[in-house]
Amino acid sequence: MAFYYGLYLLSKDHFSQLAELDTNNIEIHYVPLVAAILLVLPNWFIEALKWKISLRPVQYLSLGNSIIGVLKGIPPSLFTPNRVGEAIGRPSVLQKGNRIQGALATAYCGFSQMPIMMMCGVLSCVYFSCMDVEFAHTTFLTKWWFILIGVVATILLVLLFLFPKYTIPFVKNSDKSKGLRSRLQFFCNYTYREKVCLLGVSLARFIVYSIQNYLTILSLGIPIGFVDGMMSVFLIYALMSFVPRPALAELGVRCSATVLVLKGYTADYTLPTISSIILWSINLLLPAICGAVFYFVKKKEKKVA
Repeated sequence: MAFYYGLYLLSKDHFSQLAELDTNNIEIHYVPLVAAILLVLPNWFIEALKWKISLRPVQYLSLGNSIIGVLKGIPPSLFTPNRVGEAIGRPSVLQKGNRIQGALATAYCGFSQMPIMMMCGVLSCVYFSCMDVEFAHTTFLTKWWFILIGVVATILLVLLFLFPKYTIPFVKNSDKSKGLRSRLQFFCNYTYREKVCLLGVSLARFIVYSIQNYLTILSLGIPIGFVDGMMSVFLIYALMSFVPRPALAELGVRCSATVLVLKGYTADYTLPTISSIILWSINLLLPAICGAVFYFVKKKEKKVA
């Protein structure tokens, strides 16, 4: 709640411009917008590949069924914090006896994205610090003490992901912690090569949807170069990672973080907001509709049977 309120205080004055929004004054550049839309397919294809890899200790799944599972995980994730609903929707394509472990594999698959996001966020803070860029009201983002905290957090996340077995002794052996210990034990089923592969695929996906974000920013005519644009996007995602949120609330958090980071590049704060709405719609809303269609088809097949 504190982070939500902080973002609100930092960006509330800029959102007042939305009341004066005139769509006739917005010039959309369609080439980067179409390119961003086309990247939706590789974005979710890479995520399906990542989930397929994470299911190795549970069940073999074809890439086609992995894509269906990933899409079916989006609708329930819209209403749960940090998209944990994916652990409910995705395993529905698995055999019934494998769905609980499938949910754990889904959680591990999602966790693989966090070290990458933090690492790129730290990289962006270092970049802006070296370039002497200061963000109004948030100058701590480029302070070296803040960067050091980010580096430590990133290292801890990487170690936790790669070596979960070393965390088990620190979990108290009791009935209350039995579930946590069993989850950590499950994460030990992955080989070191599979873990590194998951991190590599997570990095590939992060780059893809970061480029999508940058392209939507360009499509609204915000003058920002590729390097500055990508580093800004990295920082936006790092800020978003601190907030536990359902996907429906993600739009508001994304808009606030985008305005906060990009206000040094444009005086029209409605443009970063609109770019966030466009990206959220093409990257989450449209795939969620596709996932809902698979639920409808499955339900109709059961009625026919």
